[in-house]
Amino acid sequence: MTEPVSLIVSQTPVPRMAVGPTKATEPHLAVVYATASGEVACFEGRPMKPSQQMFSKYRTRYEVDLRAYQRSAVLGRNPLVSRDGVHAFEVTVDFAFRIDGWKGAEDFVRSGLRDPLPVVHGHLVSLFHSAGQRFAIEDSFGLQHHLNQLCAQPVVFQEGLKLYGCQVHVRPDAKSLAHLESLIEAGRREHLGAAEHIPNKGAVVRQTEIEAIQQQAQIEATARQADALADTLTTSDGLIRHYLVTHPHDAAGAFEMRRQLEEARAATAELQNQRALGLFQVMAEKGLIQAGDLEQMRQQLTGTVGRATGGDGALPPLTTPQLTAGRPWDPPQLPPADQSPAPGYTPTVVSPTVGPATPPGPLARTAPTALIYLVVDESLDRACLDELQRGLDALHSALSDAPEVSRVLRLGVLGMAATTEQRLSLAEVGPGTRTPLLVGRRGLSYSQTFRTLRPLIGQDVTVVKNDGAQVLRPLVYFLTGGAPDEGTAWRNDHHDLTDTDRNRAAPHLIALGFGRAEAQAVRGVATRPEFGFMAAPHQDAASAAHSCAAFLRDSVVSYGQRLASGEANFSINPPDGFRRAEDAL
Repeated sequence: MTEPVSLIVSQTPVPRMAVGPTKATEPHLAVVYATASGEVACFEGRPMKPSQQMFSKYRTRYEVDLRAYQRSAVLGRNPLVSRDGVHAFEVTVDFAFRIDGWKGAEDFVRSGLRDPLPVVHGHLVSLFHSAGQRFAIEDSFGLQHHLNQLCAQPVVFQEGLKLYGCQVHVRPDAKSLAHLESLIEAGRREHLGAAEHIPNKGAVVRQTEIEAIQQQAQIEATARQADALADTLTTSDGLIRHYLVTHPHDAAGAFEMRRQLEEARAATAELQNQRALGLFQVMAEKGLIQAGDLEQMRQQLTGTVGRATGGDGALPPLTTPQLTAGRPWDPPQLPPADQSPAPGYTPTVVSPTVGPATPPGPLARTAPTALIYLVVDESLDRACLDELQRGLDALHSALSDAPEVSRVLRLGVLGMAATTEQRLSLAEVGPGTRTPLLVGRRGLSYSQTFRTLRPLIGQDVTVVKNDGAQVLRPLVYFLTGGAPDEGTAWRNDHHDLTDTDRNRAAPHLIALGFGRAEAQAVRGVATRPEFGFMAAPHQDAASAAHSCAAFLRDSVVSYGQRLASGEANFSINPPDGFRRAEDAL
């Protein structure tokens, strides 16, 4: 709020022995008289004459300002929280106020106020209370329209003040504005990235095509070169010619290679000639050469010497002896069915599995896993929600401090109102698990809750089983403090959820009713008579919510302790002050 405003311009005692005319007042001031006992009179704003003052019972004279004032206020100490319960709106109100005529001047003096702004501020805070919970933080204009409708009509207070001309301006606070700006920036980047994706993809495709063309051209060039040099690179002379072509400035090097090649050939021919002559001599000395062989030996020797001297003498081709066709390997014969297999024989085992074998799953846990869902009525008043919130915090702390208990439990929390929203997805509670936060909302629908639970539980059961856990039948704690909006129409959805023929993952429902909850409905929600409980008629809602919170903590932790110790039986005792719902009918 802005600086204080004083609407009482002056406060003076009423003179008894006035001499001369009565003090006149300005047009915007109203004169109000008050007795010692608190009786107030305005006389249509006119001051009393001296004669009237002499015998008047009024002791104090007030001059009240009737002018209109314009002010602007920011509701900073009482921010409006948005639907998500985290972000808040910044609300600025421009308004006008004044004293509501002579009657208002009397009421204002009678109220004893000096500054009217606290009255206006309190009215606006009360009028706007909880309005932000109906709107998302992105919908500040929707909230602004709603608040302007709330304060569109003038309001006259019992203190004689009239409030009118209210104009509300709403925007997210600094923290929320930064959050929205980050979302907008992320959306802009996503949009820009999607737009850039098309040319980037085209560039990659074009570059890939160019590289493929270059690679194909290189392959073809290599193939052409291989074809061109196919006959050249197979002989020493061809290699020398190829070197001279590729190195035309190194003719001396090519000639040097040619000389070395000729010297090597000559040395090799001389050595072969000497070996042939020596062999001929030995064979002649030992009489191994017959007359019929002389011609053939002569031709071979002549060819050898001719090649050694650089001629083109050709040796007759040698005949390679042919081997007889070998018999392929005969595999060992399997013994008949009525005979034992031969020693050393290992039969082949054919797997009866068709298609790829299924890989083994993870090792099963030593203890079964319980899936527990807490459905909490968020249409309750703030005191009840605070008690239940403290209970959730205590349950979270207890499970975080006992990992051996938390290991066999999976906990999920849902808020129930006109719609059902998840406050905590099914998880193994630990120090890093966030604490679920309850948000006060309007309406109450059992049908929405049962429709939400059926696919949710089925999906969670499948996920936990895929992790290798043995899953027990899920448990749902159903806390309600009011009657459902749909009457009894929720029973079909309840049957679809809990009927094991329709739903393989059908849970047990433990129903707790208090406040305006109906005992018959609570008994109908519970899947067994011993699972439905109602608070005593004389117990107030906040106290019953406190008992439910303690019951949730103790029941869930105790069940987890039994599971961790190897005991899977589930038993339940009613909360303090509760009795069976069927006994309350």
